[in-house]
Amino acid sequence: MRRHLPAAIAAFLFSIPAAFAQTPDANTLIRESIQNYDKAWRAGMRWSYMQTDVTCSGGVKEVDVSSVIPLEGTPYERLITKNGHALSAEEQRKEDEKYDKELHKRQSESAEARAARISKYEKERAFLVDIPNAYNFKVVGQDTVNGRAAWVVELLPKPGFEPTTAHGALLKHIEGKLWIDQKDLQWAKAEATVIGTISIGLILARIGEGAHITLELSRVTDGLWMPKEITINGTARVLLVHNKNLDEQLTFSHYHLQSGAGTGPQLAAR
Repeated sequence: MRRHLPAAIAAFLFSIPAAFAQTPDANTLIRESIQNYDKAWRAGMRWSYMQTDVTCSGGVKEVDVSSVIPLEGTPYERLITKNGHALSAEEQRKEDEKYDKELHKRQSESAEARAARISKYEKERAFLVDIPNAYNFKVVGQDTVNGRAAWVVELLPKPGFEPTTAHGALLKHIEGKLWIDQKDLQWAKAEATVIGTISIGLILARIGEGAHITLELSRVTDGLWMPKEITINGTARVLLVHNKNLDEQLTFSHYHLQSGAGTGPQLAAR
């Protein structure tokens, strides 16, 4: 029995949990996770899903459910239930007309117009390229998210940061943490706190300091992580006229690869 002891020791060493693994370089971890997040987000544009939007304002709770589908290259959101109830006949008629009109518009647009529409949608996430230069990063520990080991990375705004994208300036007013899955190097969770007023548009709204945003993602298929839940709490000044409490929760479910959309070899559904 004794002659097998080295093999047993080797097996034990290789079974040591991730808690004792060497802490990775935070900057490298962030850059790789951003690349994977962007890749998954683009692949996810070919998937349909259900979106439940719960908002609470002035003691009134509203629940809307929508179906989001890929429509000629970009997602389209179609209302299914409103304030917890099925749509009336008139509301359903309007939703059908709205969908038919948009479908016709997208199917009949020129190649240049289609490319411009997709490019505009993609630019909504362009600020991702600014993240590595916007923050100082530090791996502050490890955690378990949905039964999987994750690195916890702290993000603190870097003085002197100059954005290169349209929405990159928002990063100056946000600090937070990222939970990065240790195996897939994908974002499993993110928390953001507003540390300075954020302006949205010229006169649309301003989100006040102290607002808190949490994003949770789930592993839909191999290599594909998609949003599971987004919660927003805080205060906004809407149209620069009145203050509005932000208390909203978005949940995403029933992910399904749209028929004919295709998928890459690393993102194939099980």
